[in-house]
Amino acid sequence: MLQNPDRGFRLEVYLNVASNKGIYEYADWNAIDALKHEVSLYREEQPTIAQVYFYLTDYRDRPLDQTAFQNMQAYFDAINQLHLKALLRFAYVWDDANPTRQAATLSMMKTHLQQLAPFLQKNRAAIYALQAGMIGAWGEWAFRSRERIDETELLKSLLVNTPDDLKIQVRYLNIKNRNLNVDDAVSLSRIGFHDDFLIGIPHIWNTAGKNEKSSEYQQLLRDSKQTLVDGEMSWFWANPIYLKTPFIDPVMMVNRLVKGSFTTFSLAHNYQEGETGSFTSTTWKNELKRAGVSEEELPSGGSLAEWKDVPITPQILHDHHWPFQESWFVDEKQKPIQRNYFEYIRDYLGYRISVKSIAYGPKTDIVQVILRNDGFAAPLGLDRISLMVIGQSHQTLGEANIPKASLVSGQDVSFVVPIQRGQTPISLGILLRATNGETARVANLAEFADGINWFAFS
Repeated sequence: MLQNPDRGFRLEVYLNVASNKGIYEYADWNAIDALKHEVSLYREEQPTIAQVYFYLTDYRDRPLDQTAFQNMQAYFDAINQLHLKALLRFAYVWDDANPTRQAATLSMMKTHLQQLAPFLQKNRAAIYALQAGMIGAWGEWAFRSRERIDETELLKSLLVNTPDDLKIQVRYLNIKNRNLNVDDAVSLSRIGFHDDFLIGIPHIWNTAGKNEKSSEYQQLLRDSKQTLVDGEMSWFWANPIYLKTPFIDPVMMVNRLVKGSFTTFSLAHNYQEGETGSFTSTTWKNELKRAGVSEEELPSGGSLAEWKDVPITPQILHDHHWPFQESWFVDEKQKPIQRNYFEYIRDYLGYRISVKSIAYGPKTDIVQVILRNDGFAAPLGLDRISLMVIGQSHQTLGEANIPKASLVSGQDVSFVVPIQRGQTPISLGILLRATNGETARVANLAEFADGINWFAFS
């Protein structure tokens, strides 16, 4: 189930669209080689999503040219070949020490978005979600950068020039609240969130700030149930600066992920970056110096790695009212399995769909199916979910499409498939399909053939 699309841990990769090179630690690499290297680093985790930064820095004062589009298309071709989907962000400023020098004007941003519209439509199948990006360092809408631009105009341009069914994740809740009318239901429904600097305890840099009792924070929790939510922790070296402890508390982090309905979460932060070098040494040494923290106080590794040694039990999950399957704690021979917090986050981010029961009523000519989602969030990133009933001659007796939003976390949901009168069903197929054609497994022991989960009627 690690290969299920549109959910789970995700990578972080970069492309300079002018040079076809990477950024930061990959500045001298061909960007596609860097992408493949990142995939190899996390082969064990098998992520199906990569946060992809397309840096338009060299075009900050001119339109995109053929070279830019060739490089971007080649990158998407590689994304498809690797069976990944892109959590895409366009940005200009990668040098946060000189943010205004690399910034583009609003006029040029809108020109670029108009140019990008056909490209995004062409590659829609390989895009999981689009992050608003473009403003400020890393396209992260930092407060001062927002003051220098008409962000309402930019957000409207993003909505107009991108596919109608594509979610646009914003960095802060007030980006949504300030720039969209409350009666613009269509635009509001397209907004998702990417929550940064998750450190267990609330922080002012989080999407809705640090006050969990505020109306904005409560709104975020409500809105998050109906959209796609991405998140990332701080770099591992920030732990002793902001927490005064080597590692982030896994209980606090899981509680945030569950309540916030997170669908994806970064593997690049607070995990193995001490080994991979996915941050600049100058940055963290300056941060440590300013905070009065010595390098000797740095943790031995990231919190995600540390959580592999922190056990989680059914009792802990029950006590916190976190969703899970009892069967997750036993193997195929019903022998107990030791589980940990890393595995829980890995396996329950986003959706985790299972079949609770299948019933056939010959007098009513219907098949009733009860599904349950024990993941943190509804399967909103998928393209479609459908049920199909097959008869004795392998013919289709009935089909039904399932509203994705109905599969909310922690609830049993009943669906009915009408079938041809007088026919006897032999098997039920469940298809969970992504926009790029990848398919997902349900959390049952079931036959999986041609991308469909099959259950035989007894």
